[in-house]
Amino acid sequence: MTDKEIRDAILEVAYNSAKEAGSIKTGVFNVNKISRLEGVERKSIDFNADYLDEKGLVKWATMGGNMAITVYGVDYYETTH
Repeated sequence: MTDKEIRDAILEVAYNSAKEAGSIKTGVFNVNKISRLEGVERKSIDFNADYLDEKGLVKWATMGGNMAITVYGVDYYETTH
């Protein structure tokens, strides 16, 4: 799986989590539990999650792999999908 595919999977889950929760603030998900990323090395997931965080598309919500999408992430996702 390429880095772009990993980032796309994280963004898709982040977006869907926010939509299902009805709120960007409460649409938290655990990046380590994304089924499409099973078998992907943890360091690759962490690298791409950090990349998305630094770009301002997602943010770390708590320790332990919990993340949430940002308004910029919503705009980016809706523009590219």
